[in-house]
Amino acid sequence: MGSVRENLPERPVYSVAALNREARSLLETAYADIRVEGEIVDVTVARSGHVYFSLADPGGKAQVDAVMWRGPAMRYKTRIAKGRAVRCRGRVTIYEANGRYQLVVESVEEAGAGLKARLLAELRARLDAEGLFAQERKRPLPLTPRCVGVVTSRSGAAIRDICKVSSRRFPVRILLAHAQVQGDGAAEEIARGVAALGAHPEVDVLIVGRGGGSSDDLDAFNSELVVRAIAACPVPVVSAVGHETDVTLADLVADRRAATPSEAAEMVVPEVERLSARLHDLLRAARLGLTRRLAGDRARLSDNGARLRSRDPRVGLSRVRVRLARAEETLHGWPRRALAESRAALAERAARLDALSPLAVLARGFAVVRRAQDAAIVRGPEDAPVGTELEVALARGRLSATVTGTGGGRS
Repeated sequence: MGSVRENLPERPVYSVAALNREARSLLETAYADIRVEGEIVDVTVARSGHVYFSLADPGGKAQVDAVMWRGPAMRYKTRIAKGRAVRCRGRVTIYEANGRYQLVVESVEEAGAGLKARLLAELRARLDAEGLFAQERKRPLPLTPRCVGVVTSRSGAAIRDICKVSSRRFPVRILLAHAQVQGDGAAEEIARGVAALGAHPEVDVLIVGRGGGSSDDLDAFNSELVVRAIAACPVPVVSAVGHETDVTLADLVADRRAATPSEAAEMVVPEVERLSARLHDLLRAARLGLTRRLAGDRARLSDNGARLRSRDPRVGLSRVRVRLARAEETLHGWPRRALAESRAALAERAARLDALSPLAVLARGFAVVRRAQDAAIVRGPEDAPVGTELEVALARGRLSATVTGTGGGRS
């Protein structure tokens, strides 16, 4: 046996550091991008900003140490709380100083992501049924806003990008309403900022958003509170969440959606050169329209003048004067003709009366005899017996007589 053992190749001897280093290399290669689900225990936040914690299976049967470095921890530390069930994405490594392996976490989401997605879909369907996402509600952006309201974090890249783009395009006032854009209380702060700037008398348009982040960082922009605040805003709203792959509910309810805050600023703030060119085009179109209108007015004026000349009022006045003269002649001549006609008719009637008048008979030597007592005409002797007093009418004057005798009479 001893001779056999002497013939075997000699195995390398590792130092502790070398062993840990090789094991680390193997683990990081084999588990470079994994997801581990468990319950958070033993959370510690270091002064450096790193967060140390442990993940345990239900019942604490097994656990693994985990660390989230300062950068990711600034985005996800609100989700790292003792007792919370989470799903961590990261890689496995070994800390060479003590040989303990740990999970280096890059992102954290609450366990049960399927439930979260289902609740979000239900909220989206409910708000859509109310008409909050309808195209008919979308309002046009103002051409030249005086003041642009921005709801975002004062320390984020979003406000810096918006100010930078705006300053080189057109002089416009930027009014910021600071709000957390992720974590606990972010939705409430965003909604308050939208309401405050929407009610500001100088704000013409609103930009609401953040400067990028993972899909888990967008929870506040999927909040019903934020959606209703944007829907109720009295001025147009541009959503600039800064995450092209994910569409938030804030994107759907906003009047316009921008992929980044910089793009939102380009939508809202016009470029001086383009605005000047557009104004020039509008002015040219206005001048052309005015020239055409004046030409049309001149043509109509010329046509009306020709019509007026063909209808010279002096000609009409002359005709009126002729008619007036004729009427005047008729008015003055009518009484003379009427008087002459009346006189002729009167003379004719007088002649007829004269012919029928008893006076005419008397004028020819006849007399009219009447009884004095009753003025009855005496036509024969029987009408005036002897002794009857008579009145005799002559052509000139009257006579009184008494009947002294009679003779003749009717047979």
